[in-house]
Amino acid sequence: MTAFQTGRSVLTVLNDPSRAAMYGHLAELAGVTVIHADGALHALTQLERTPVDAIICDSVMSDMSGLEFRSILRDDIHTGRLPLYLIGDGEHDPPDLPTNSAGPQVLAEALEALGVDDAAYPLPLRANARPQLSGQLEPFSLSEFLNWAAELECSGHWLITVGAAGQASRSGHLTMSAGRLTYAECSGRAGRGAVLELLRHSEQGGGQFRFYNCLSLPPGLQADLTGPTNRLLMELAVDLDETAPRLH
Repeated sequence: MTAFQTGRSVLTVLNDPSRAAMYGHLAELAGVTVIHADGALHALTQLERTPVDAIICDSVMSDMSGLEFRSILRDDIHTGRLPLYLIGDGEHDPPDLPTNSAGPQVLAEALEALGVDDAAYPLPLRANARPQLSGQLEPFSLSEFLNWAAELECSGHWLITVGAAGQASRSGHLTMSAGRLTYAECSGRAGRGAVLELLRHSEQGGGQFRFYNCLSLPPGLQADLTGPTNRLLMELAVDLDETAPRLH
């Protein structure tokens, strides 16, 4: 936890506890207090007890949509002006409400709006921080690229954007510890589902990557990211093949 506090606080309403833990880890390093709610109804109860400065939530929660949640907040005099940031899933995103597909982007946006000094942002939130590695994925596939990163035994944060030109892209946030994937998020998905989403969209076009070497990663790993990275990618390649459209 950070040694200083900004006096600012954020409420997160996220469907996966590992994502909530990562958001909390990064925000606390920036001096921002994080409160987590398990669903929109729980969030409304939390807001009655504890005022916050912003809310970050998934566009589809266990008990209501982000659009419905926003409507309830706007109708309350105490929460009507609270900034609300949505993490979209790419399928059920409200047309009139901007969404992001990975945490670092939306968290950095929220911290900026709250007036947090960007010098306090941890990696990978600092836009002006120089990555140790960056560039285009081509001519490699994303799977080949991640296998290469695993062989280098990288430890830190990966920010990856994939998608064909002219189409909606997907941004992902991954962490590696000594080359082993320990965390993945993309479009409201976590763990294997997030990596699979990135792999699926990377097949439609190219992509970009940034890597920030960082040893101060949260402890533990997502429960379904077990085993070495190369084995995980082989298993996901089978999943991709089984779900690919078939020509008749």
